[in-house]
Amino acid sequence: MKNIRAKRETSREYLMKLMYQTYISNGDITDLENELEGFLENNQEYIISRYKELVLTYSDRDVNLDDVTVNKCVDKAYLTKVCDILRLRIDDINELIENNTKNWSINRFSKIDLAILQIAISEMLSDLNIPEKVSINQAIDLAKIYCEEKTPKFINGILGSVVDEINKR
Repeated sequence: MKNIRAKRETSREYLMKLMYQTYISNGDITDLENELEGFLENNQEYIISRYKELVLTYSDRDVNLDDVTVNKCVDKAYLTKVCDILRLRIDDINELIENNTKNWSINRFSKIDLAILQIAISEMLSDLNIPEKVSINQAIDLAKIYCEEKTPKFINGILGSVVDEINKR
């Protein structure tokens, strides 16, 4: 169970990094799936290291982390599903973000903040059976690592409002 949690968190984190890389290189965010394999291969050392760190953090006993490959560290079905949702629904996702912020447009967000929000909302719109609370908490955790000090509260507020809007539909 701890390995599954570490695998999903590693997947989220590296998807966010791929999205950030795509944004700063002015690439097409709806074409992430085609970039995914190369990105995972080019970052496998870091992905494996992060996965091992998370497994050790969540495990309360000794674990064998020999022969860990990138395929054991990421959930490719999850990554493919979220990339697909981003491809198909990026406009809806961005609209949800803009509808739930005051006087902010998508262009004002830092690329990391935007990627974190888009991943969380993609999860909420998916059939991955990820509880909304988990998507929000994971987004906040990523923001605590990669964003400015006030960003986790900002992301929490936006995602809370997005959940309310989604549930009203």
